[in-house]
Amino acid sequence: MPQEIEATATSSAAPEVIFKHLCVAEAWDDWGGFWTRVRRESAGAEHPNGLGAVRYVRSWREEVVAWDPPRHYGYIAQAGPPPRRLRADITLEPHVGGTLIRWRGEVDGFPGTRPFTRAVLRRRLDAYARRVARHAERCEPGCAARLPGAI
Repeated sequence: MPQEIEATATSSAAPEVIFKHLCVAEAWDDWGGFWTRVRRESAGAEHPNGLGAVRYVRSWREEVVAWDPPRHYGYIAQAGPPPRRLRADITLEPHVGGTLIRWRGEVDGFPGTRPFTRAVLRRRLDAYARRVARHAERCEPGCAARLPGAI
């Protein structure tokens, strides 16, 4: 049975700025805290970072399945063996002086690991939401999200 998790964070950055940091695979290197490089493996059908784009993050392959700049970004991440699947949806809502980030995830856990899977996913999504919120507020000129054509 899938487990649902939600994390939220607020940022003084505009939704457009945060959306760029979510959709540009290489920007995840600047805020994600990964020990390996994030890269786009294939471009989306109508936009390089849009629907159908695939990126590689650590041991996961993620395909963009929701693209509504600057409000909604979603992806399905898969890894294995054994096979694991995560559906994540990030919504960006105007909020007092900035943006409210809602990062929702639904993961298929392994039998007997439900509490552990839920705790790990909650911690990970919470960290991602906080990291992208803070980074977008002070994004440096060299960040990949600042390149033209992100959205």
